[in-house]
Formats: sequence, C-alpha cells, structure tokens
Amino acid sequence: MSPRMPYQCMVQCGNLLIAARGSSIDLFEDSSLLSTWKCPSIQAVGKIQHHIPEVTTTLATQNSQSSSVEITIDSSSPLAKKRKLSSSDQAESKPFLGKGKEKQNNRSNAVLSGLEAPAVIALAITTDCHHVIAVTGEDKSIRVFELAQEDGVFNLKQLSRRAMPKRPCALAVTDDGSTIISADKFGDVYALSLIVLETSAVLNLETSTPEPAAKAFMPAANELTIHSQRNLKALENQRRQTNKPAEKSEPSFEHRLLLGHVSMLTDIALVELPGRSYIITADRDEHIRISRGIPHTHVIEGYCLGHSEFVSRICISADRPRLLVSGGGDDELFVWEWESGTLISKTDLKKHVSSVMERFDIGEQSDKGIESLKIAVSGIYFTQQALHDRLQDIFVITCEGVPALFTFALREENHLEYIQTLKISGNALAVIVDTTSRRGQTHPSNQLIVSIDTFHKPGSTTEEREEAGTILNPLHSYKFKEGKLVQNESFQPAIAAPEDGEASTSVASGRLTNLLYSLENLRKREGEGQEE
Repeated sequence: MSPRMPYQCMVQCGNLLIAARGSSIDLFEDSSLLSTWKCPSIQAVGKIQHHIPEVTTTLATQNSQSSSVEITIDSSSPLAKKRKLSSSDQAESKPFLGKGKEKQNNRSNAVLSGLEAPAVIALAITTDCHHVIAVTGEDKSIRVFELAQEDGVFNLKQLSRRAMPKRPCALAVTDDGSTIISADKFGDVYALSLIVLETSAVLNLETSTPEPAAKAFMPAANELTIHSQRNLKALENQRRQTNKPAEKSEPSFEHRLLLGHVSMLTDIALVELPGRSYIITADRDEHIRISRGIPHTHVIEGYCLGHSEFVSRICISADRPRLLVSGGGDDELFVWEWESGTLISKTDLKKHVSSVMERFDIGEQSDKGIESLKIAVSGIYFTQQALHDRLQDIFVITCEGVPALFTFALREENHLEYIQTLKISGNALAVIVDTTSRRGQTHPSNQLIVSIDTFHKPGSTTEEREEAGTILNPLHSYKFKEGKLVQNESFQPAIAAPEDGEASTSVASGRLTNLLYSLENLRKREGEGQEE
C-alpha cells in the first residue's frame, strides 16, 4: 500500500488546521477532516501564458475575461531591475547569483512536484482568520480563499487567482489584513491587495482600447541582394527575431513593486514597532536586509551581516520584537538586534543535528565522518511556554532531512540556550504552534503539530521508505511539559487513504523529493559567487 502524500506546509486559523499536501489543501477541526480543496490541473485550466498573467475572480462565473490593465507604480517605489524574461519554466530552476548573474543549475528542478496539478508551496492567513492565501508553484499563482461555512462545515472558497511574473517563494500579510506581501525567487517583493476589485476589472473591460496589430517587419535585403552564406544566415535570423510577438512582463492586475534584491529571496517578515513598520528579507547571499514598511520601502535601514552561508529562515520574537533569530546553511543559529544590525550571539546547532544523524547512513558524507555534515534550517517557530516557573520564549528548529525537533529558550541575556532534541518518526516538514480561539482572541497552547515525511526514510532526502502495508500518519502532535516536548497520544487526526492519482512512491525519489527538499540547492558551490 502506498503511503499518503505528506503535508509540505501548514498554517492555523483559530481552531482550524489548514495543511497542504501536493496540490490539495485539507481543513481540520479538532482532528477531524472537514473538507479538501483540490487545485485544478493545468490541462483543465488551459495552457498558462507566463507573459500574459491571468486574473480569475468571481467574475469568471459570468464568462468575463480580463484585459490588460495599465499599472501605475508609486513614485516612491524603486525602479524595477532590468532583466531578460523568459516564458520557459526551465529559467525558474536556475539559481540567481549575487551581482545579478545567472548560472545554469544542473541540480534537479526544485519546483516540480510530479503531480498533474500545480503544487502548493506556501500558505499564509489574515489576522482575522477570514482568508487564506496560497501559492501554487508551476503556474506561479497567488490564490486567495475565503473560509466559508456551509451547513456547519468549513471549506475554502477561492476568490481570486493572480499569476505573478516570477514564482513567489515567501508570503506575508499586513496586520490590517488588506495587503499581501509576496517575495519571489528573483529578489523582488510586491504588494497586492487581498481582494481583487471587481469594479476595476469591469471598468477596464469597458474602457480599454486594443492596440492596433504591428505590421510585420520586412528587411530591405533579400536572397537576391546578399553575397555570402553568412549574410544569408543573418537575414534568416533577422526575419525570425524581429517578427516575434513582444512579451508582456507586467501582470494585468494591480500590484506594486516594494523593493528588490540582487539575489534569490528566501524568507520575509513584517514587524510593527511604535511609530514605524519594517519589512525584513533574507536571501541566498547571506544577507538580512532591513527596509522601511509601506509606503517607504525604498529606504534601506540597514543589514544584518554575519552569515557565511545562505539564510533560509528568519523569526521575530513576539515578546521581544526587536530581536530576530536566523538560520540557514551555517552551523549556528544567530540572534540579532536587527534595528542596529548587531549580532548579539550565536548558538551551535550542528552538534545537536549530528547527534541525531550519526545513526543514519548519510551517503557520500559517511566516509568522511559526521564532521562533513551540512545542515539547512527549514523552520524556526516561536512559542511561549512555562519553564522554571516563568513564561519563557521558546524557539523550535527543524532542519531539512532531519527527523528531529530542536528546542531552545531565549534567555534574558538574549542568547539561545539548548533545551531538548526530540527524535521523531520521520523528517520534519512543517510545524505549527497550536492555538485556541476564545472570544475572537488567539492564545498559544502547549501543543505542537508536526508534519512528517511519509515517503522517505528518516534521515534521508532520497531513499524511499519500505512499504509496510499500513498507512503512516503524516501528522503528529506533541505537548510541552515542564519545558520539554512529549508525545500527545490523544491527537488522532482522521486521515483519509491515498486517492487514485495521488503521487506514489515511484515519484518520491524524483519530483516529489524536489518539492519537499530544495534548501540544499541554495548552497553555493566552490568558486560560485566569487566573481566581481
């Protein structure tokens, strides 16, 4: 029996757990599966035109079609970087290097899922828990859902789908819930309205005037006036290139460029301090950048510099919002006072990962010893728990391909103190801190819900599990007890059996692997990034 598709990302809306597996999104309440939203296959929605992004709203049910819309960027916004756009999906698999240069990536494409429909690669929620935002990878779309209730059952009702020029890789939502902040792998950050205004779409349909078709270019030269084979080839190339239709790189919906990096963005965080807001972004080139919030995002307040490898995750302490914890391809976790860009402390993470991985065969690295182990931080999660008779800031850390959770306490001296390594039955893919909703307010509880990889062997990102004839549960729950995590035996989510057409173990060693494990591809090879 094939194992069930694991959940690659999860969020929580009040007492609802929202978890994405492949191209589907499941809704749970009190461990019960309420409903499932399935992304339409690319064949069903038609061929995606990357150079003419599509906006689908509720108007689509009335057979309305979006026309091109002229977008006006605020004068305070930075100018977009000049770059050559391509409609080929292969361009997305190339890593974006520092100095604005691209290099062919011979590593496996990290965005293909092996599914018929585009896979969900990121989730976010609004603070009022009324809307869910999802990114589907292959069609580069940001989808907005309303949490609707019909006959007492919650389900996701899609309100819009907006195809971005480049694939989004990180999402955030402003505190007022009106604006989506989307970061893409080419280093740009955009602001989009949560709700697509149907009136503006109708207005543009009525007032937009189609431009006259351009006349085909006819070179003055022809086959009778050229005198060499080389000139003949040049003439053929000229005819072929000049009559190509112009590519439109701008989406046909309202959006605004906020800021740009010259490197691949990996994570984004929004911070509100008294009197000012900030956007904090991390990238592949070891940078953590501090920019002012909307509408002054072109103002760079500073950088947190100190990482020697890619920065994959950043997390702000809710209790101490001026502190930031970051991690990535380095052996340590970093604690920053981000306003001043000051590195306060570093805490060794590799030794704790090594203690877990030493009992696994780590492939090519096993001959060189555990010292050669490379780690990639895949998640940093914040919670507050009672420890030593007082409430403490706790960070839970996950690493790519590691079957364990690592917990650290942020002490008053602003350094991380190691608490526990909790070994689990599969590689950790996603973690959420369970919350309970009381009178419209969200309160942290002592429960963690963890998604584990049910396809690969623990400690491996390539080897498949041996099929044991039983369905492994991809969701596990743990509780904090005296500051340490223990198994929550009462958590038994109602997980359905694998459906027909769902990815099988034959996919696990290929495209599904790239969906679940892509962070190690951020690590630069020898000599990479040293060009001036």
